[in-house]
Amino acid sequence: MRARILRPEEWGKLDGRDLSKLLPYVEPENVAVCVVEDEAGEIIGCLAAIQVTHLEGTWIAPEHRGKAGALRALLRQAFAVPQARGERWAFGGTDGDSVKGFLERLGGKPLDMQFYALPTGAN
Repeated sequence: MRARILRPEEWGKLDGRDLSKLLPYVEPENVAVCVVEDEAGEIIGCLAAIQVTHLEGTWIAPEHRGKAGALRALLRQAFAVPQARGERWAFGGTDGDSVKGFLERLGGKPLDMQFYALPTGAN
């Protein structure tokens, strides 16, 4: 068995695995795809370490909800961050159905996954 970083030109080896659904949305320079291969070179495990822009915590004052101005300005400013980084996609989530339609109208693509905050062990 050996563990290594899979080069972007090898990412096709991940077809059919859940990770392959996520890779089109990240820039290759922002991801390290870690794999474990058996003695024959077959991938027996994979996990990606990804740097992405994650948009979170949207809030609009109640008196400005339902009006486009504040939200439009907020989104324009927030999207400038991944654009400046050369990222084609930003990630964001919702815990309810009320925002799903809005995210899809913005061009969002639902991904079948949940995100967790994990401690790395670094102090």
